[in-house]
Amino acid sequence: MIVNGACETGFLGVNGIVHRVSGMEGAGDQRASRSIPSHVRSVAPACLLLYLAVVTVLLCAILYCNHGIFTYTLDDPYIHLALAENLMHGHYGINPGEPSSPSSSIVWPFLLTPTAAAAWNQYLPLAWNVLFCGLAAWLLGRLADRWVAPRASWWTSFAVAASLMLVANLAGLTFVGMEHGLQVLLAIACAAGAMEALAGRPIPAWCLCAAALGPMVRYENFALVAALAVALWGQDRLGTPFRLIGASLAGPALFSLFLLSRGLPALPTSVLVKAKAYSVTHDGLLVVLHNMYWERDIGSMRQYAWWAQLVVAALLVYLAWHERQRPRRLVLTGALLAAMLQLAVGRVNWFNRYEVYALIFTTLVACTALFASKRVPRIALIAGLLAIGAPYALACWETPIAASNIVQQQYQMRRFVDDFYRQTVAVNDLGLVSYRRAPGVVILDLWGLASPEASRTPDKDADWLDTMTRTHSAGLAIVYPDWYEEGAPDDWDPLATMCITARHISVSRPCVVFYSTAVGDKARLAAEVAEFARTLPPSVRITLGRDTADREQ
Repeated sequence: MIVNGACETGFLGVNGIVHRVSGMEGAGDQRASRSIPSHVRSVAPACLLLYLAVVTVLLCAILYCNHGIFTYTLDDPYIHLALAENLMHGHYGINPGEPSSPSSSIVWPFLLTPTAAAAWNQYLPLAWNVLFCGLAAWLLGRLADRWVAPRASWWTSFAVAASLMLVANLAGLTFVGMEHGLQVLLAIACAAGAMEALAGRPIPAWCLCAAALGPMVRYENFALVAALAVALWGQDRLGTPFRLIGASLAGPALFSLFLLSRGLPALPTSVLVKAKAYSVTHDGLLVVLHNMYWERDIGSMRQYAWWAQLVVAALLVYLAWHERQRPRRLVLTGALLAAMLQLAVGRVNWFNRYEVYALIFTTLVACTALFASKRVPRIALIAGLLAIGAPYALACWETPIAASNIVQQQYQMRRFVDDFYRQTVAVNDLGLVSYRRAPGVVILDLWGLASPEASRTPDKDADWLDTMTRTHSAGLAIVYPDWYEEGAPDDWDPLATMCITARHISVSRPCVVFYSTAVGDKARLAAEVAEFARTLPPSVRITLGRDTADREQ
């Protein structure tokens, strides 16, 4: 309660902070920020209206492309919604009576729990993200008022703020339906505090509160905690960094104890799977760190956003190297530390969401230092921001297509399981199939996000798949066979291959294969799939028969 109260007080004080007159001493120091002249109109309302306008257009486009059906752009939000359904009944897991930790965020499923029984609960992630991303748009506008308006026109300030909104991917993250909108809001709040430190003022309490709460939203926010701890050290507030670190560790530590009390690993299974840390023995943490640092997939280095973050990191190196004042230099060094942690450890992309928090934080800090220099043309800064945000402009354009992909694949899988099959099913995409499923349907997660048993198995070969489905009496499997070593077991009979005919963006594969497993009733399943095939929309092609799996994959 004390932390929540502090956060509320801090965020309510943001409006006052952005109007406060610079307290830096020395009239000749041109790097000090200036107060906002009384005649300058704020760009914050325009930023909020721009955000809401873009979101409204995207929502209409999604509903049009999906023929009135709303879906998010990924399958993952429905994992949180399914988890929230069980949380409402006091159970942490996807299947009743089977504890699991499929969410990488600690707080997000709990934010979805109060209305889990309501018919409109599926829209709650959208509502939360409109709130959080709308606040982020407004805050970026206020920061532009604070740091740009005293030296530039209203239109220049608005252009800078709008470009920062693009770097933050606010519109795109709204329809991802996950916790990244809240994560980015907290990252912007942390950056605002660091910007105050660059002006020679103490980092405000609301910034420290946002940093301390960040890891409860996503574990990656520990990078921002480290950044602010370095900045606090530069301000000679020697006890505050340790209090900040302790406060940020408290929530995740308590959550780990909660998981351990239910026989689960100390970290969420989803985190362990994505870190390729399949061992959950006493050395599990060492395995996580080893895989993060030494067995990192070089695919991240092929992403545009990774190189954009590298450019911002290089800029921070330059700025820190040429900065003479120790407090400012350590603020820049802290931001550089966050950038390097994201580059070395953080994931990139998967529909433009993992890296955004670090990119907007480091970009804001770097821009603040550049804004103080009259030698840098504002048009050049705006062009640089637009270049950094380029992939997120593309993400907005692709948002309706991505949402259509979910309707064309996971939504159809869910329809078959609920309307035709209604028994235990094995899948590797867990979300929509699990959410609001029919009574009697049990989900066997072969990939491992909701199954500690599956997450412990690094080599998921055909024998393992056969054993898992036999053990759990899963007569039907709907999977991407090439995700597993050796493909599907020989005693699985392919019933059909369902493919998206349009461009696929937000699903891993355009085609998914329906199998009757060794314990399945092939004749009954074949009849149900044939009946289901007659109900598919034109944008989905299904091919029936034994040879479809090899031909379509």
